[in-house]
Amino acid sequence: MSASVVALLAALLISRSLCLAPIEAVGAKLYDSESGEQFYIRGIAYSVVDGPNYDALSNPAQCKLDAALMETLGVNTVRVYTVGSETPHDECMKYFDDAEIYVLIDLATPTTGFKRAEPEWTMDMFTSFTKTLDAFAKYNNLLAVIVGTEIINDEGSSIMAPYIKAAIRDIKAYRDGQGYRRIPVGYSAADINSIRLDTQNYLVCGSNVSNHADFFSMNLYSWCGNSTFIDSGYSEMYDEAENYPVPIFLSESGCNNIGDSRFGDQEAILGPQMNDRYSGAVLYEWKEESNSYGVVSYEFSTSALSYTGTGTPAAYTPTPISPDFYNLQSHWNTLTPTGTPSSDYTPTYTEVSCPTSIGAWSVPQAATLPTIDNLVITTKPAASSPVAADISSTQTVAAASSPTAIPNNTSSGISSLSTGTKAAIGVAVPLVVIALVLVAFFLRRRRRRRNKEAAAAAADKGPEYSQVSQNSQGGGGVVTEFFKPEVEGNPVAQLHADDARHELGSQAVYQMGDQEREPAELEATNRPPQELSNGLSVRRLVER
Repeated sequence: MSASVVALLAALLISRSLCLAPIEAVGAKLYDSESGEQFYIRGIAYSVVDGPNYDALSNPAQCKLDAALMETLGVNTVRVYTVGSETPHDECMKYFDDAEIYVLIDLATPTTGFKRAEPEWTMDMFTSFTKTLDAFAKYNNLLAVIVGTEIINDEGSSIMAPYIKAAIRDIKAYRDGQGYRRIPVGYSAADINSIRLDTQNYLVCGSNVSNHADFFSMNLYSWCGNSTFIDSGYSEMYDEAENYPVPIFLSESGCNNIGDSRFGDQEAILGPQMNDRYSGAVLYEWKEESNSYGVVSYEFSTSALSYTGTGTPAAYTPTPISPDFYNLQSHWNTLTPTGTPSSDYTPTYTEVSCPTSIGAWSVPQAATLPTIDNLVITTKPAASSPVAADISSTQTVAAASSPTAIPNNTSSGISSLSTGTKAAIGVAVPLVVIALVLVAFFLRRRRRRRNKEAAAAAADKGPEYSQVSQNSQGGGGVVTEFFKPEVEGNPVAQLHADDARHELGSQAVYQMGDQEREPAELEATNRPPQELSNGLSVRRLVER
């Protein structure tokens, strides 16, 4: 075995042992592909600087600060709404991997998302989506990808469903054709009571499973304050998930009350009431904005200009917001569902019937999915499971495989050794490699245990203990506020009942940035209203 091959093998094995194992969708559950443990999402929506083009994974210094604090909070997943396919992400993904955090990303960009006014699935959209998939497929801690968010946001827009399903079909085919691991591909739905179940079922209906979503998720804000499992509608959601063939989770949930009641739904989602059917939730959100959903704040420079998506934004120290950060930490510290090991789980599949176009649902049962003219998806030989990017290990591999990495006289020196010496080296080198891998593995496990113990201790001792190292810093940063959809004067707990949060009626005025827009004006822009996959949130200002 040559020295270069040994170095390459060692670098790959050590890198592999230090990174997270990919998560895979098996039947209706998510699993750690190496340990076989069931995976539950304890997630948070992640952004730092607002703006339609801002890629939260483009600033390594910021990622390092945030990932470290998220680890103490108990986060194991972040959702990122907008990423750039040409932007380097290795360092940010490595920081999150080191903190044992997976990343859930949206494939759409501000210019390539679905538009309700123009229902279509085009070559330009496919190309943009697959470029993003290409950029992230190599990372073990890529949890899954979302083809669209809240595209269907009222009964009339259910006509968008075939286009969403076509996107899922083609992205899955491309993924498999490229030889990538089976990265889950799915959709994030709005909470529209009248068609929620129809949307959920449509994306997995029919006999052709290659057209099915690998998971279904939804954005839900109905549990807040003194709400309950019944009043919030969670019991209904749970019933509707019975025998659902793929994993289901909340891609957004949240409450902006003050106090412990903000996170009451976590007890249900991650507890015995729901964790046999639901795979967790992503909370909205990490950074505090004017709508008061965040759990950390940043001290930005008062002279900062709005970030335009170009240049390198400064890094800011995240400061926990008390008591919210610590209340959430306490909840998660006590919620550690074990689920069903993959060795004890045998998925059962019953074909789901497509919903009929009677009542609120607009898609005929026999409707065919749209196709893209001249789209040919090529198939490549299956690749081995990718190793999460690691800056140091990448450099090591490159050096080891370089023709100049080994001095010219090395081979002659080795050939002059006796047969017994060569045999000893042949035995010793693999043992050293194995030892290094085992040491790295156990160091990682020890660090993980210590971090959990530190998080529990911080939660017990309270905000003063955990904030010792959280010194806020200003800088040449930038902020542009966008708002989560929220009806003026209407408590979040009431939104589930009247579906007003997603309604796009002609009698409302919305705010985009600092401008008031009519719904028709919003639909005419390149950034459809309330499509968070396009990195934008819209707030209703006035009911006329």
